[in-house]
Amino acid sequence: MIKKKINLSDDLITKANVYLERLPKTPEDVIEHWTLLGQKLTEEMTELQIMQFLLGDLDIELKEKNQK
Repeated sequence: MIKKKINLSDDLITKANVYLERLPKTPEDVIEHWTLLGQKLTEEMTELQIMQFLLGDLDIELKEKNQK
């Protein structure tokens, strides 16, 4: 494998570090993160949709809300 050095802007490095700080650090943090995502998702779904999703019979697409 050939290794190459690349130059990255300080701004990009700063943004990457900020992003990494928000990531879960422990298994407990990961599980809490998954739980919060699941709660938000199921708030927007019917019981039938939840069952279909869990059975693999429903795909979910994400759409950004209009920002004001």
